[in-house]
Amino acid sequence: MKRKNNAIYIDLENIPASLDLKSLFDELTLKHNATPEEENVFVIKLACGNSSSIKKLQKQLAEYNFNIRDTPSITSEYKNRADLIISLEALETIITQSPIIDRYVFITSDSDFTVIMETLRKYGKEVYLVTKEAVSDKPIFNNSCDEILILESFQTKPKAEETKPNASKGKTKEKTETNNTKRNDKLVESIMKKVVDSLDPDSWLLVSLIGIKFHQMDKSRTIERSSYKTIGNLILKLEKDKLIERRLNEKGHPEIKPIPKQ
Repeated sequence: MKRKNNAIYIDLENIPASLDLKSLFDELTLKHNATPEEENVFVIKLACGNSSSIKKLQKQLAEYNFNIRDTPSITSEYKNRADLIISLEALETIITQSPIIDRYVFITSDSDFTVIMETLRKYGKEVYLVTKEAVSDKPIFNNSCDEILILESFQTKPKAEETKPNASKGKTKEKTETNNTKRNDKLVESIMKKVVDSLDPDSWLLVSLIGIKFHQMDKSRTIERSSYKTIGNLILKLEKDKLIERRLNEKGHPEIKPIPKQ
């Protein structure tokens, strides 16, 4: 089994207390591998923040053997040095090569981290970002990492919410989710149309390669939060709208090509 060394860094100032580290580690451990033979090992685990932000996750951090670094505020605006400390720690692994890290995971919504993320990618490293959905489609994030995971997917529900459902809150939440789904539908449709527009209208291309091109533009996996859920469903929509043709090649693999605009 091939071992993949991971380093995970948490900016405690920019994440909620409801973060469920177990579900996040399960996701990173069981998914996102090039082959089933890969084994994810977390060799570096560092969390930085001030004392109050440490306290809200201290138990979970201790259970996962995180190195916890207190970074007290150094200005009246509560600015601390968590971003600088984490960035230097990550850069040091490139310099020392001990241990050699294959994938770096940053949990933050602070765009300051894009500097170190981009630097690590220059050295051929795989970089993941776990961030809030509201900022996940920011170009600066999408252009600085290989994969974006949505922070809200790894949060526990408050007990009060579970035991005392409120009808009005439920309707508001349902309306918000519907609006988000519609927004995500339009976004993934726009991305896929851009992918199709970039294709040679005289050539057939494997759907699997279309999926790769799409994913390169949809790093936050918005399609999973849209009503389409999968690339296949989105392609069916484009076929229905007569934007593409679809067929099976001689090996039985699906291919598409764009229909020239009239």
